[in-house]
Amino acid sequence: MSPIPPRLIRNIGIVAHIDAGKTTTTERFLYYAGKSHKIGEVHDGQAVMDFREDERDRGITISAAATTLYWRDHQINLIDTPGHVDFTAEVERALRVLDGAVVIFDAVEGVEPQSETVWRQADRYRVPRIAFVNKMDRVGAEFEAAVSSMRDKLHAVPVCIQFPDGAGDGFAGIVDILRPAYLKFDSRTLGRDIGSGPVPERLQGRVQSMRAELVETVAEFHEPLAEKYLSDAAISEEDLMAAVRAATLQRRVVPVLSGAALRNTGIQPILDAVCDYLPSPPESREVEGIDPRDGSRLSLPSSSDGPLAALVFKVVAGSSTDLFYVRVYSGRLRSGDRAWNPRTGERERLRRFLRMHADRGTPVEEVEAGDIVALQALRAATGDTLCHESQPILLEPIRFPDTVVSVAVEPRTAADRDRLAQALDRIEREDPTFRRAVDPETGQMIISGMGELHLEVVLRRMQREFGVEVNYGKPRVSYRETVGIAATGRAEFRRQVAGEQLFAPAEIRVEPLDDPGAALEVVSEIGDGELPRAYLAAILDSIRNAANGGGTFGYPVVGARVVLLSAGYDDVGQSEVALNSATHLAFREALRSARGVVLEPYARLEVRVPEDFLGGVVKSLNQRRAVVENTQFARGGVVVSGVAPIGEMFGYLTVLRSQTQGRASLSLEPLDYRPVPQNLAAAHHERLID
Repeated sequence: MSPIPPRLIRNIGIVAHIDAGKTTTTERFLYYAGKSHKIGEVHDGQAVMDFREDERDRGITISAAATTLYWRDHQINLIDTPGHVDFTAEVERALRVLDGAVVIFDAVEGVEPQSETVWRQADRYRVPRIAFVNKMDRVGAEFEAAVSSMRDKLHAVPVCIQFPDGAGDGFAGIVDILRPAYLKFDSRTLGRDIGSGPVPERLQGRVQSMRAELVETVAEFHEPLAEKYLSDAAISEEDLMAAVRAATLQRRVVPVLSGAALRNTGIQPILDAVCDYLPSPPESREVEGIDPRDGSRLSLPSSSDGPLAALVFKVVAGSSTDLFYVRVYSGRLRSGDRAWNPRTGERERLRRFLRMHADRGTPVEEVEAGDIVALQALRAATGDTLCHESQPILLEPIRFPDTVVSVAVEPRTAADRDRLAQALDRIEREDPTFRRAVDPETGQMIISGMGELHLEVVLRRMQREFGVEVNYGKPRVSYRETVGIAATGRAEFRRQVAGEQLFAPAEIRVEPLDDPGAALEVVSEIGDGELPRAYLAAILDSIRNAANGGGTFGYPVVGARVVLLSAGYDDVGQSEVALNSATHLAFREALRSARGVVLEPYARLEVRVPEDFLGGVVKSLNQRRAVVENTQFARGGVVVSGVAPIGEMFGYLTVLRSQTQGRASLSLEPLDYRPVPQNLAAAHHERLID
């Protein structure tokens, strides 16, 4: 097959809250586009995109899966992402490389907590979106309420280009506002055959009012449409589509469609909307990076004739070879080409390209700008750039949140010990939100992740995929510490090593930042020429390493500014060693005087509960130190929202279901770090004394 022109490529992601129907919708995409010969169902464990065994067992997406399908002469590179908050890093790296997104909402629930999270992620990467209100066949489905929640909770400007005819058992079809037309999806052909006819008279008034509202809203952002609107000129379907597309690419509006994926209704119009309203790579944002030689800013258009710029955004570790997912922003790649990794300074030979369909790949010989493929046999990591050594560029890496939950693990037998190390190596290579470390006090192996489910999946995977049997403890949160006041520390390092007298003095000030959970800032006030540049960089790195290794209470130090005030050395022997040791001692001295504060991770919570059980649920939340910020009556019950310490919420879902006869739901999203209350801080002081 000849390469598809970049203007006909769409790189999109399917994002939503858990159980909104992302994978169900994606499976219909594959079927109607001819990529699959049957529809795979999540509830049957037969979904093509949920190919991992643990995904099929749990009925949820855990790892983002990529595929390529063709619709109306367009090539659509699609990534189906997880909806659970523990796996939000998969959404983060997908949105980093995609040009557009389809956001799916449950017609009963509307905007849910993880919907807000993925929306903010898409905002951060400036990704245009279309919205699909799914599950119109559910009892309690309300299209208008779901659209209103987009306005209220997401501060979006939704513009309906469709609306459903009925809801629940009365859901009968879809009305296309732009043409206008009435669409019915034939259940005998699993929705493949679509009947298009005139809009019934009973819906004519609604079509006219919603079309007028659509024109009025979009005209605010599109001057040619505004001129026709103000002059009362006729507005054709083509005029309106062009205006909606332009406003969508500018991220001013979000086109809204509706349907019921499980009933095979309303899926093909989503693919049409992807082609009509979401950007091609040349229409997407410019590629921005820095020149690794001098740190200057660079920007590149998405062109196959430009210099090479590609980003490794996902690694799938294998027993024999790893698979590296790459988005090509500029230039082209051919089998056998060489690329340069500016982070490692290594040249890479690009041997084999694969166009992925879930866990299967088809070899391709050449890749143009704007495309997404997988490569084998690289020595790269997630977030690395591939470019030409003669025209280097370093693309912005992908930022991932810190881990918040940890457990201690140990192999059950000596044979498991070696397998455990191999398993952790592979998991760490492919999951940037997974961490492992050895506790210096106990010698235990500590693994850390984004939540209880994340670590549960890792532990089950070690047993299932790698045959490793481990013992593990209860989950515990990852504490941090900061400083309460500004303080200064001074220290001198004197020691005789191999007959040489090493000496270095240093002075350091630490001061709290406004946000106690903010990243540590390390700066120098030493004038130019007082220390060699290489020495100064090494000293600042030494301070960062000391802070990450643990402060007064043994936890990583955050939310502080560390200022190197002065440092000196004798120009004999190992001066760098003496300087690093002196600054390390001065940093410790400053921390001891700065009234350390222990921080614990908090999460934003949302509990949906029947009104009859509201009192008991609020009481149980208060007992876990949760702060209820809002109680809102909604369809089918009450939505309680607030914040709570993550450590207090372990196991709470089981308690909640018991309290409410299984009728309540809980959502937690990591939020920030906050000081541990004074009455609970004694445990950390005792830990320090012990």
